[in-house]
Amino acid sequence: MLLLVGCGSSKQNTSTDGSSANASAPTKGSGRFPLEAGKYTVLGILTDNQDNSKAKENAETTLLTNPDVACLVGLWNINTPMILAALRSSDAVGKVKVVAFDEHQETLAGIREGTVVGTIVQQPYDFGYRSVQWLTMLAKDKPVEVPESGLIYIPHDTITPENVQTFSDRIDAIKAGNGPELSPESDLDGKGVHVAFISNSIDPFWTLAEFGCNKAAEQFGCKVDVQMPSTGSIEEQKRYLETNAANKLDGVAISPIDPANQVGMINEACESMTVICQDSDAPTSKRKFYLGTSNYMAGRAAGKLIKNALPDGGKVMMFVGKMEVLNAQERSQGIIDELSDKPVPEVFLQ
Repeated sequence: MLLLVGCGSSKQNTSTDGSSANASAPTKGSGRFPLEAGKYTVLGILTDNQDNSKAKENAETTLLTNPDVACLVGLWNINTPMILAALRSSDAVGKVKVVAFDEHQETLAGIREGTVVGTIVQQPYDFGYRSVQWLTMLAKDKPVEVPESGLIYIPHDTITPENVQTFSDRIDAIKAGNGPELSPESDLDGKGVHVAFISNSIDPFWTLAEFGCNKAAEQFGCKVDVQMPSTGSIEEQKRYLETNAANKLDGVAISPIDPANQVGMINEACESMTVICQDSDAPTSKRKFYLGTSNYMAGRAAGKLIKNALPDGGKVMMFVGKMEVLNAQERSQGIIDELSDKPVPEVFLQ
């Protein structure tokens, strides 16, 4: 483990064999689709640029042009509700399996009704809480334990009809302001510390993260600004970073929208404050560390749901807001590798 203390930048993080700790991922427009993955045919990954109308249209078009499609997979929070809307408008509810990510209320309702096989959920509340806690610790020169990889994974969970109500009750408690103190015994005094938490868009997922941010700020006595780009653009994220640096904030946790093209702005922010990545990583930047889901392993979990729902194979289409975001790349690759029965890379077994 690495013990990080205080501010400053860190070098690119690699796995123990020297390779990048992030799994390889399919790229938009690579020409590799459709592809055979074991008994399954992955038709492609359709993007909607976080436009709900486009997301629904993508699903409707898939149903029209591929009437034998067996499973539709929503990689981001809003994709599954739009898939369900497309199924209703196409009179195909119950005829096609649906696998989801995240905890949108319509997704959870679909699990209860049997129209959604299951969903892979992250812990956005934990993302917010831990971001504020660990940024505050670094600002106070207290050590934060970080693996050599620079990746702090917060476990994902698989929600199915068997546990959907228990999970829903937990979400309702968070929304009611009764989220847990994840470090109840901490004596951290964050007085005078000011940090920010930057999402990649406005979404119910990030509302849960905001509850976590506020719970930690209340517990530790620090201040947090939760900043959500209304257009989901890297330009907005850049303005937030610049404003936070100008205001001399102690640290910021960001979910990069397009990591490959945001390294420069992240590195520039690292010159004046501590920067960590949450939810989506920018591994080649100078960010301190990444905290969030192992999106590749979450993809593997979604792949297992598909295999359980369609043991004899079939055609699969995936949907997402933007493929530029690393979590979308890793989730889709995890699904493909699981359907192909490939072994899990060693870095994810450590």
